[in-house]
Amino acid sequence: MTVKRSVLHNAVLLSLAAVLAGCTSSADSELTRYINEIKSRPGRPIEPIPQVAPLPKFTYPEVDSRRSPFKPKEIKMTNEDKLAPNTNRPKQPLEQYPLDSLKFVGVLKENETVWGLISKPDGEIVRVKPGDYMGQNFGKVISISNELLKLEETTQIAGKWKKQITTINLNAPQ
Repeated sequence: MTVKRSVLHNAVLLSLAAVLAGCTSSADSELTRYINEIKSRPGRPIEPIPQVAPLPKFTYPEVDSRRSPFKPKEIKMTNEDKLAPNTNRPKQPLEQYPLDSLKFVGVLKENETVWGLISKPDGEIVRVKPGDYMGQNFGKVISISNELLKLEETTQIAGKWKKQITTINLNAPQ
């Protein structure tokens, strides 16, 4: 059985080699003839390169008098920009409520610190001191007395920032 197999194997290889040898000879000669024909054709003349007019010389001004293009441009603040609130600081809990929904319900003194007691819309009482923020208009607590709480609100009107003083009276009806 192995002799039969090896004879069959040799016959297949021999016929495959004959087929491959027959394909290459005629195709190669035709391709070579076509390439030689293309190479023998005369080439087209090459157009001359157009002449470029020389550019005028440019001298750069002094380096010190101009801003470096790798540094950010300096922005000059106007007075309105100086009034803009600091939006990068973390928001405080009472800043999520409109000012008219908060009630000033009492004062608490602890050592030298005066605290204002503010009632949120849900009834929870929160302490504030001067410097804290409340309301949606960047209201900063300026002072707290027994009768009223003063805020400095920063609002934007027609694109310009304005500061205004707002007072909340103790137990004022809403």
